[in-house]
Parts: sequence; C-alpha cells; structure tokens
Amino acid sequence: RRAPSAPFDSARGPGLEGGLCRRPVRRRPRDRPKMATSSAMTSIPERRCGLLTCPPEILWEIAPRLLDRARPVGRLACASRSFSHGLRTSSGHLRVGCMVVSCLNALTAGLAQVSPTDLESLHVDLSTQGGGRYCRSEVERALRELGLFVGNASALRSLAVRLASFDAAMERLRLGPASWEALIRGLSGLAQHQRLHSLELSYMTIKASQATQEPPIEGGLEAEVEGPSSPGRASGSSASSGGGRVLRRAATSPGRNSGRHEGPFSGSPAKAPAAERPLAPCSSATPRTFLEVLGQLTELEELRLTHDEIFGATAQLLPSILTGMPRLKRVDLTRNHIPKQVMQEVRAAMPQRVKLAGDDQQTFFFY
Repeated sequence: RRAPSAPFDSARGPGLEGGLCRRPVRRRPRDRPKMATSSAMTSIPERRCGLLTCPPEILWEIAPRLLDRARPVGRLACASRSFSHGLRTSSGHLRVGCMVVSCLNALTAGLAQVSPTDLESLHVDLSTQGGGRYCRSEVERALRELGLFVGNASALRSLAVRLASFDAAMERLRLGPASWEALIRGLSGLAQHQRLHSLELSYMTIKASQATQEPPIEGGLEAEVEGPSSPGRASGSSASSGGGRVLRRAATSPGRNSGRHEGPFSGSPAKAPAAERPLAPCSSATPRTFLEVLGQLTELEELRLTHDEIFGATAQLLPSILTGMPRLKRVDLTRNHIPKQVMQEVRAAMPQRVKLAGDDQQTFFFY
C-alpha cells in the first residue's frame, strides 16, 4: 500500500527479512516552512533600526541632528531631485547653516559654494595643522576671500578664525595690510546686520597701529587684491603711469591727510601716536578702524582675542569700546602681552556683568 506523500515521507528502515518496510515519518515542527505574518514583518525593520522604537518626541529631537551631517544630506540629495533643488538657492549656492573647516582648500571651496545669506556659524581653525603646510600668501588670499564673504553673511551668529602660529617657512604668521583691511570691512558688514553673538580672532597680530588705523579707500584694496597682472589694474594704471606699479602712501606717513609735513619744524603741532589718540566717531561713509568696528557689534555676547600679541597700550583702549555692548558677557584675552597692572585696570573699567578671562595667563619674554 502506497503511503501518502504529504505530510509524511517514506523512509527505509529495518523491516522484514529481505524486504522493505515503508513507514510514515512525520516532519519535525522546526522543518516546516513558516508563513510570514504581520507581526513578523513589522519586527524586521525594528531590529534593523532602533529609532522606530523611540517615542515621537524623542525622534523629532534626534532626526535634525542626524541630518546635520554632510554624508546623510548628500545621500538624500542624490536620491531625491526635489531635495537636491531645495538645498540650493536660485544662484546655485548651497543652503548651509554651519561650516567648520581646518584647511585652506576646504575654506576656499566652501566660500565659493555656500550661500552667505543662510550661513549662521563659521569656524576656521588652521592651528590644528601645525602651520607647516601653508605659505603666508595662501593664508592672506584665503582671508581676503573670507572678508568679502563675511560682509554679505546677513544671518551669521558665530564667527571664529584661528590662524596657525607659523607658516611654511617657520616664520611668525602675520597678516598683511590687504588681508587685515578685508577682515575689517567684513566685520563692518556684519555690524550692519546686528546678528553676530560670538566672535573669536586668535593667533593674529593686533598691534596698536592696526587696531586704531583706518583702512584706505576701497580702490587701493581692490588693486592690491587683483595683483599687478590683472587686466583691470593694467588698464587703469597704463594711462597714468605707463603700466607701472601703483604705490600707496604708508599709514605712518606724516603727510597722509595733508599735503605738507606735520612735525616740529612745519609750524603745526604733531599728531599724537595712534595708541594715545581718542577714537573719533565714525560714520557709515568713512572707513572704520578695528576698534570702531568692534564697538558697532552691539549684539555681541562673547569676544575672544587670544594669542594676538596684544600689549598694554592696546588693552587700555578696550574698555571704552566694550562698555557700549549691552549684551556682552565674556571677554577672553588669554596668551597676550598685557601686564598684570593693566589687566586690573581693564577689569575695573569694565562693567560688572562682563567676565574677563586670561588675566593670569599672559605671555612675557625676558631677555
């Protein structure tokens, strides 16, 4: 008699002598094929992704943080055309809220592709590279582009710029006049928007002459940025000087503001040094100094001027500027060249709500 084929299988066993005995063998429960149920189907993605098991209020807090990364946002932009169009402006720039860079290549690429009106936080830290990879000309060129970009950043709330201590030639990295003027003009543009809350300028040389010196007219800065081989400069200077280099009067020249020499033998009183002259009220039409532009940032809450080689003469000018900031809470002057007595005077002249840091962390050289 033939045994049924399902759910039994025929097997050969020790039956009668010289014959075959077919006995039904029942399958084990674990060998039976399982049918997919609704509960099993919902448990598979839960095992793969633990976010689906989180409450909705926690998921809404975690999701924006996961999307605030370049890789997941890039994957979404490649998978969705509408998402890719939503990340760009009409001019083709990326809508980015925060940019943190530690090399010049990423800085120049980011400034060229990021929309300045959507950026809220910009941190540039070149000190992590050790300063042995960049030349001075490369750093100054990047800072000039940064100054032009920052001037149009209407939503910027936090700005931090940290330079390297030394350049590729192992020399102290100091900013030139063109890059310093571009940085001042960028801060002047931020002062018009009144959105900046945190400012950090570290590893920059801020002397008394640089803090109180007015930048020249914009034409001199544009000519220096373009270079001697640019067509705009060559066409403008060929008619007047035959294509030669356009010279600019030095900032310390005694006849910069007038055509005659001012001194003890000119019949007019000599001007006081830049660190001792009182700051004149600036207008929107005249160029502003670094301290005057700093005083226009009335929404500033935190100011960091560390490793900037600030001496006592420059530090004594800060209280008159910082007292006009009603929201200021913290000022950091760590690793400068400010004497202890001057730091005490600065602390006494500042409001009580402002916390001054770095009075016991100054650097002095003994020869």
